Amino acid sequence: MSQDHTISPGLFTHFKTTILDDGILLAGFDYSGKPVNVLNVESMSEWQKIVQYAEQSAAITGVLLVSVKEGNFCAGADLEQMHDAQRQGSFQDMEQLVITAHQLFDRMDRSPKPFVAAVEGACLGGGLELVLACRARIASTHPKTCFALPEVKLGILPGFGGTQRLPRLIGVPAALTMITTGKSVFPRQALRMGLVSGMVTSMPSPVRTLERIQKETLMQAAIAEVRRLCSSPAKRQQPLRASQRFLSAPVIRSLVCRYARHQVTRRVGHFYPAPLRAIDAVERGLRLTIQEGSLTVERPLLMELMASQTSSHLVGLFLAGEQVKRSVAIVPMASTRVGVLGAGLMGSQIAGQLAEKGYPVVLRDLSSEILAKAIGRIQTAQTAQVRKRTILPSDLRYRMMRIAPTTSTRDVSAASLVIEAVSEKLDVKRAVLAEFESEARPDAIFATNTSSYTLADIAANAIHPERCVGLHFFNPVTRMQLVEVVRAPFTSDIALAQAGSLAKRLGKFPLVVHDGPGFLVNRILSRYLAEAVIMVGEGISFRRIDAVAKNFGMAVDSGHPMGPLELIDLIGLPVAIHVLTSLAVLGPRIESRDALLQNLLPKQQPPLTFWKSGKEHAAALDAVAHYRRAYPSDAGPTSDESLHRRLFLPMVDEAVRCLHDKIVEHPWQLDFALTYGIGFPAFRGGLLTWARQTMTPGQITRELESLATTYGKRFEPCQWLSDGGW
Repeated sequence: MSQDHTISPGLFTHFKTTILDDGILLAGFDYSGKPVNVLNVESMSEWQKIVQYAEQSAAITGVLLVSVKEGNFCAGADLEQMHDAQRQGSFQDMEQLVITAHQLFDRMDRSPKPFVAAVEGACLGGGLELVLACRARIASTHPKTCFALPEVKLGILPGFGGTQRLPRLIGVPAALTMITTGKSVFPRQALRMGLVSGMVTSMPSPVRTLERIQKETLMQAAIAEVRRLCSSPAKRQQPLRASQRFLSAPVIRSLVCRYARHQVTRRVGHFYPAPLRAIDAVERGLRLTIQEGSLTVERPLLMELMASQTSSHLVGLFLAGEQVKRSVAIVPMASTRVGVLGAGLMGSQIAGQLAEKGYPVVLRDLSSEILAKAIGRIQTAQTAQVRKRTILPSDLRYRMMRIAPTTSTRDVSAASLVIEAVSEKLDVKRAVLAEFESEARPDAIFATNTSSYTLADIAANAIHPERCVGLHFFNPVTRMQLVEVVRAPFTSDIALAQAGSLAKRLGKFPLVVHDGPGFLVNRILSRYLAEAVIMVGEGISFRRIDAVAKNFGMAVDSGHPMGPLELIDLIGLPVAIHVLTSLAVLGPRIESRDALLQNLLPKQQPPLTFWKSGKEHAAALDAVAHYRRAYPSDAGPTSDESLHRRLFLPMVDEAVRCLHDKIVEHPWQLDFALTYGIGFPAFRGGLLTWARQTMTPGQITRELESLATTYGKRFEPCQWLSDGGW
């Protein structure tokens, strides 16, 4: 029960408050006008008033902070405000917000009245820094509950005291891992490392009011923690464990920071300064008090990074992702059961993702042996999560129980949506669609995961083409966040909405693209891969080709920089050949050197790879030498800069063609897709952003014309490139 419903009715826009009978001030964060809670000038001003009221009121014994929004505690700083400041080049308001946060969080930290956070849902960035300033944190096991400091992914560092408080709470090594990688920590991990002081299983109230929330198990545990702390005000946070104290000692700390710098350099090279600056902030700040370290070490480094072009690009791409998600609405499904047709590599991964997100899945294949291997792959992937302690063994059992393997199409008939992931053969895909239509419920949606055929080709003989849509996942499904949701002229709005909604529920970025050869990502990627193969045929070394791409930053954001030949090895040579062959419909600009690629497919043997155990594969070198004897060519001496232009400028040309063909409507969609689909370096802002900032449209056109004169018609620029309307 409560004494009072609010501090003062109507005083706050973004917080709901009530005072419990024993003087505990309950503050419910509920940012108005946004689906998630954010920290900005408006919300921080209100929180400052709440903290001030709690300090000054004799009736208040402690403060409990909770989120009223289901599934989100706090997403951190308001990135839209930050991006506006970056575009305007004016950071006075942002710097004042940072100073206010440091001073406010320090008041919370030093307050004799305990502040406790009841965390349910994602607690990210500034949100985590807010709860670090609390005396204690209680976490719910809600599926969306996680803790992360993802600022380095935005080109900055934690700027509300995170580099100072986190190492003191969980030790330097664990803190550096969280800060420099931005990876999420889940409740059980958080409890083990001391990030939270308690964890409870709690069912969130469907009606999100303070009165209803108080009845949740999480809130009852958090209220009990506030009362306990009120009765023993002298006790602060739990001391570090012996191992944490040892690794945080000054001499050892220096070695730990040196090792962290080495790991960062290995992972992202010289492309991203933020992780290294964050390590500096931790190492230097720990010699000072939290407040001194926050204001004199962390803040200047943050403002320097915030003003960088790298951060502006990364924040822009993040906001583009939010726009992609907002453009697709979550719509109800007639049945939660989803069918997956084809239990190969992609089909099994898709089925595993669906089961992980709570969907009952019917996994159908003609072969019982293939089904058994698929279930084995899914079991192995899920067991890895148990070993990492991100899920319990019971979670593994429930996930596996959701998957029903079958060899009968009739068993899939109850599904409201099926995803086709059979082999990339047009006649097979058409046959599977025909079989599906003969058994499916009248409103069932057919989504193809094809990577090389158009939706129009596959649905050419369909009885109900309006129910056909594309859901193009990227390999590996668990790590690649982009899904192309493909719409043909005949695809119904309902089919498109159902497919996009499912991709969004899986936690993906559902980018709607129009039907066409290669859709968007593979169409542009084909120019890059095909040119790399042509370079191989000219006798340019595998190492040099891939080095040019990696020095540019390709796939650096994955933690594993990768050149085009390494990417072909990952995709698989047969798939790469098939995609390049199918995209020959684009005309002479796709030259795949079929004879060379066929040399890499020895009869009755596995396909050759360009690389083996980190070295150029000797058998592939022999195959290339054999091809060059049959098809001698000599491009003459060429510089790395020339190789760079040959790899990347055709991609720009193809991107402009995609915009002209209305595959997507806006350049930012294209930049976003290539960043998340092929690993174009995010710090460059996307393919077209990089092109615009590097050269004028006229310069790019002239470079391509020069390459066309030297190397052939495949480099001839499209007529829209020089217009600069992209």
